[in-house]
Amino acid sequence: MRAVTLSNPTILRYLKRHFVCGWRNIAGQESYAGTSNMHYVNWRAVKTTTCAGHRNVQSFFMTPDGKVAHCLPGFWDAKWFLEEAKFARELGRLYQKDMSTAERNLKFLDLHLTHALQHKAELRKSSPLQGFDKNRMSRDGSDFRRDDGFVSGKLKTTDQVVHERMAERPYLDFSRFRAAGFVNMGVRHFDNGRDGCRDPEHRHGNQTSVRRFAKRFELPRSAKSNVRTK
Repeated sequence: MRAVTLSNPTILRYLKRHFVCGWRNIAGQESYAGTSNMHYVNWRAVKTTTCAGHRNVQSFFMTPDGKVAHCLPGFWDAKWFLEEAKFARELGRLYQKDMSTAERNLKFLDLHLTHALQHKAELRKSSPLQGFDKNRMSRDGSDFRRDDGFVSGKLKTTDQVVHERMAERPYLDFSRFRAAGFVNMGVRHFDNGRDGCRDPEHRHGNQTSVRRFAKRFELPRSAKSNVRTK
């Protein structure tokens, strides 16, 4: 996200104009935070599927008093991220309207589900679960398997599930949002050596990469088995 979408000049201008931005490192701080394989600084960043790395990064859009209007887990291409940021502003305007909590929450639900229904086919096509996540979310009881969603087929796409989950969480205070359940779209470890989500010339030999890293930087023997990326 940081090297692709959040480096896009259009995105940066929009966020600077309409939001007060901040960030927090969740690695080692939150139980739901994910892990991933090696990614050297000289490897170029590449695009991947929507919501890939859902446990590694989340983009929260909140009201001034800390209520969550929207959350985008994982990677979102700049084009779709901008659309969701605009939608978050619409939700922010709704929050400011003079109406009962029940009316506002019902409208919040309607807006999220309608927005999901209106997602373009190109976005849905870019939003399948990756293989290692698909195995986990195919199990009974997963909301990816529900029959009343907007997409046909055995499993829904991640972009649809994001809005369905948000619709169940109308303007929750950030402290009550329970991000662990929201970002659960598969396994905790993001296997970025698979499903075409890494530079093709660096797709193979994950464990070999760890050993080469340890050798290159002359790590002590005891540290070689614990090399990880944050």
